[in-house]
This record gives sequence, structure tokens and C-alpha cells, in this order.
Amino acid sequence: MPLHKSQHLEWWLPKGVVATPSCPLRFCHTAPMALDAIYQGLDGRTKILLLVGYTVALFAARSLGAALVLALVLLVVALRGKISLLRLVRQGLPSYPIAVFLLGYNVVASGWVPAMLVAARVVLLVYASLILMDCSTPTELTAALQRFLRPLRRWGIPVHDGVTALSIALRFMPLMAEELAAVRAAQRSRGAAFDGPGFLARLQAYGGLMVPVLVGLFRRADRLACAMDARCFGAMDEPTSLSCGRLGLRDGGVLLIGLVVCGGAVGLL
Repeated sequence: MPLHKSQHLEWWLPKGVVATPSCPLRFCHTAPMALDAIYQGLDGRTKILLLVGYTVALFAARSLGAALVLALVLLVVALRGKISLLRLVRQGLPSYPIAVFLLGYNVVASGWVPAMLVAARVVLLVYASLILMDCSTPTELTAALQRFLRPLRRWGIPVHDGVTALSIALRFMPLMAEELAAVRAAQRSRGAAFDGPGFLARLQAYGGLMVPVLVGLFRRADRLACAMDARCFGAMDEPTSLSCGRLGLRDGGVLLIGLVVCGGAVGLL
């Protein structure tokens, strides 16, 4: 039975958005993010500027007390945003070996306190970035980045094309993980020894994943290209947008409070 056009295009839609069977171009939200009311409706530029301010405060902190206050600020933001702390800790797993390495290196070079401060900076910065991704959609972050880079159009730089390519690359990262997991499960059911004895045997087994994974990614890329061509991508120099792109009073208030809190944590401790 042939699939409907909307079913062919569902794989690249953002989370919580599906194409209705009656019309492929009509979208409905099925699983909105369970965020606090203060986070809903915030402009993506406000969130990015808050992350930049938090990063500056984190690297300007010279004591463990200031780092602890900044960690508590991050904890409050995560709790108000109804973000699972356990999932946040799991998502930050790749940063822990880097933090341990920096801790050991700086203990020898500078002592325990500076070493703990450096390690805390790395972990907290990763947590802050993960919270930003959990509190925002890829569409919001892409639109915010495009508005930040809009002045570069005066020099002939294709900002919209670059930002679109970046957003597609970010969207393909989890798709590549899904494709890899599916191919690995299929080959494991056929007797592939991914957990067998010997490093070379496991490496050879994983080497057999590359071709089917790349074929699947090229298939998805071809579908995306067809979908973008059907929607006349590139026909206009300046594409239209549903949002006006203006920062509201709430954006300014939240940004001011966040920067004051970060600056106060560094200045008072």
C-alpha cells in the first residue's frame, strides 16, 4: 500500500509536529513541551543571550562559592522548566571524562581549588547548553541565529542558506543515531558479533555498518531535497516568517533578571 505524501515527510518534522492526513501542508501539535509558563513564548534570542551571559559569568567566577551559586541557578531553571534531572545527568555523560582529565591535570599544576573550579565550569556549561536545547525547539534556535546574523547580508553572505544547512545538520545527528541503531539491530539478528571477543573482530563488525547507514542517510537526504524543492525553497531572497521578530517586554525583563543574577553571583563571591 503506497504511503501518503505526509507520511513520507514525517521523519524530518520537529518533535511534537505531524502532518495531518487530510493535508500534507497542515501541521498540528501533538506533544507540546511541558514547560513553565515563563519559558513558553520567550524569543530564541533571549535564551541564547542568557546562555552567553551564563557562560561569561561561569568563566569569570574565581571561587567555588560563585560556581555553587551558578549551579543553584541552573538547578532552579531546570526545575521550573520541568526538566528531568536524571535525564540531564545522563545527557551530560560525554563531558565527565573531560572534566576528570582537567581535574587531574590542574590538581598537579595549580592545586585542588582551581582544578575543581575548572571541572565545574565544563560540566555546568554542558548542563546549561542541554537545558537550552530542552527549553527550545530547533525552529526557535534557527530563527534566532538567523536574526543574529542578518546584518551579514549587507556583505552578500547567504545567511538564510547557511542557517538552514546548520539546522538540517543538527536534525540529521539524531537521525544518524537512529539509522545506526536500526542497522546494528538488523545485522545482530543475522549473527553479527558486535560484542564478540577481540578488538579487530568487533571493529570489522562495526565496519560493515557504514555502507547501509550511508545509504539510509542518502535516502533521507533525497526525500528532504524533494520536500524542499516542492516548497520552492530558494525562490525568495528573504523568506517570510510567522513571527514578527521583535523582543517583547517579558523577553527584556527575563534577560535583565538573568544577567543581574549571573553578574551578582560573580561580583559578590
